[in-house]
Amino acid sequence: MTHKQLLDRTTNKQLLDRVTNKQLQVVFQPRRVYVAASYMSRVGKYNGKHLEALTFVELAERVGQIFAGSPVRREAIEAVVVGSQNPFAFNHMDNVAAKIAGLLGISGAKSVLIDTASSSGASAFENAYLEVASGRYDCVLALGIQKMTDADTDEATKIIAGVIDREEAEYGLTMPACGALVAKSLMHEFKLDDDQWSSLAARWAERAHRFAARHPEAHLNFPLPVDDYRRDLQNGRNWLYYDPLRLYDCCPMSDAVAACILTAERQPVQVVGVGSATDLPTVADRGQFGSFPATVMAARHAYGMAGLPDIRDMAYKLCVNMHDPFSSFGPVNLVDLGLVQRQTALHALLDDNLTGPRGRFPTNLSGGLLARGHPLGATGMVQVVENHRRLLDTPAYQMALAHSIGGPINNNVVILLEKSDHYEERPHLPYRPKTLPKLAQMKPKGLSLETLFAERSRVKARFHCATTRFNREGEPLNSIVLLQAVIGRQRYEFLIGTGPGEYETLQRMRPGQEIRLGRLGGALTIDEMPVQRLYRKTMEGIVEIADSAWHLFVRRKQPIPVDGK
Repeated sequence: MTHKQLLDRTTNKQLLDRVTNKQLQVVFQPRRVYVAASYMSRVGKYNGKHLEALTFVELAERVGQIFAGSPVRREAIEAVVVGSQNPFAFNHMDNVAAKIAGLLGISGAKSVLIDTASSSGASAFENAYLEVASGRYDCVLALGIQKMTDADTDEATKIIAGVIDREEAEYGLTMPACGALVAKSLMHEFKLDDDQWSSLAARWAERAHRFAARHPEAHLNFPLPVDDYRRDLQNGRNWLYYDPLRLYDCCPMSDAVAACILTAERQPVQVVGVGSATDLPTVADRGQFGSFPATVMAARHAYGMAGLPDIRDMAYKLCVNMHDPFSSFGPVNLVDLGLVQRQTALHALLDDNLTGPRGRFPTNLSGGLLARGHPLGATGMVQVVENHRRLLDTPAYQMALAHSIGGPINNNVVILLEKSDHYEERPHLPYRPKTLPKLAQMKPKGLSLETLFAERSRVKARFHCATTRFNREGEPLNSIVLLQAVIGRQRYEFLIGTGPGEYETLQRMRPGQEIRLGRLGGALTIDEMPVQRLYRKTMEGIVEIADSAWHLFVRRKQPIPVDGK
């Protein structure tokens, strides 16, 4: 132990001696944890077309390259922590962590698989950090891996939908639909029309690709000028996907593997803060989409561990890797992480003085998920590896933040790395955050739209927002509607689905508009429009209802039957 570390421990002990027993119970005093080495593959499709054809196992084997320049030898690894989203469904792989430990020649070490959906890589890093911080192990290998292209796009979409609440998934909610609902919320809050939103989206996409084009390991590493974005609106390549999001506003489906070796031995880069938090599993019950409370909580816990009362004090020293699978997420993330004020959120990414390489908070300098790519369970680890490299290669950057979102925006992680010398030179007394967002309440168990009508024929409600899914030909397929039902003095949020014939009617509705829920011929209705389930969720996954009304609409362009059959 160095003289500096001994002084720090003595100072901390003196402080702890002055706190009450109750306070003592909540103080986290981990030993220091460092990043000894990192590795990442290129992000892309290992399918023999975009990149070479690799199996899940072959991709995992590439992690062995991490030991080539590592001060920690392979035989010193005591635990292997793997992050991956549902590898059994994607790749028919089970007992994944033990298999990877064997592939890498580390059998005998503890191995564990972490699955927190698309934040799995970040959660694996957090778990590995805690193993070393607790003193249980001295050297741990953490990795994130995802081989999405073993499944086709439709199958992958159904697998990913498994993270969504069963009833909401059956009404058609998907992750792109979540992104679209966030976009609709921003449009309403900032009073944007479709053209204004499209203009911002084109510039956000241009920015993402500008940085990805400089990053050879990015999936979409080519420029996308605003003129190309707009031209492809006209020729149908950048088609409307989930209103108002277009194809270029959504991340690609990617493969990748990334890894870090964590150690208790001092290295140039230290892990100084880790925070994670969850939100309600049901999207409708949250009641708002302008903020992601799980991000706010995770960030505040990470800042507290790092001894940073105000993250903005790290201006011009902090680089940021935040989770933006859809263009609508970027502005929300920057506010939730405490980096910008809400009134500047929409244009923050477009201001290089704020988020460019030499700005106050350089952000997503490899293109973010939108252009670098989003290999689900590997993404969080990719972010950490990129941050580790930047700290080693860029003198101006002293700290790096990685932000990862899991599930339907409800299992989020924030990780702070910092140059060890800088950490030791600044005040860094950890604290527990005093204020955290208060989550909304879930509906009482068993309360659904169907049960509401057990004793009533009509229910008052208010329209919140809606998004519609389109095919490549520009035809509406199905819509997701969020509404608030009023039962006595109680208000409850619901998410429902409607067919393609209701698109024009939904377009005319405005947030807060009063609507009527009722029954017609035994089917639920919203202002006389039939409510429809589009999927059936089973043990085998999400199964499309083959005879659903929107299929009939697309194939035959016939009126929609009220009963959906």
